[in-house]
Amino acid sequence: MRGRSSRAALVADLLKLLLKIRCDEADVAPKLVCRSDELERLAAGERNGLPILEGWRFTMFGRDALDLVEGRLAFSVRDGQTQLTRLEPEPAQP
Repeated sequence: MRGRSSRAALVADLLKLLLKIRCDEADVAPKLVCRSDELERLAAGERNGLPILEGWRFTMFGRDALDLVEGRLAFSVRDGQTQLTRLEPEPAQP
């Protein structure tokens, strides 16, 4: 069980980095978008009842956060800049 929680903690750290990137781009304080416990819940596999998966939070951050934890978004660094790369096309909207 410890291995699972430590993996979720690592994923939560990646989500925090993504949150910082998206909030820096939008000039918005990360606290306004998402709380740490929400990141931890998403990293642990929860999907229901998370404000980051609804409304403007989803548009600004949640879609990318979900793509990251589901393996459709990757980080890299090129010329000292963080790059985000989509690994698969986004699913069609219903």
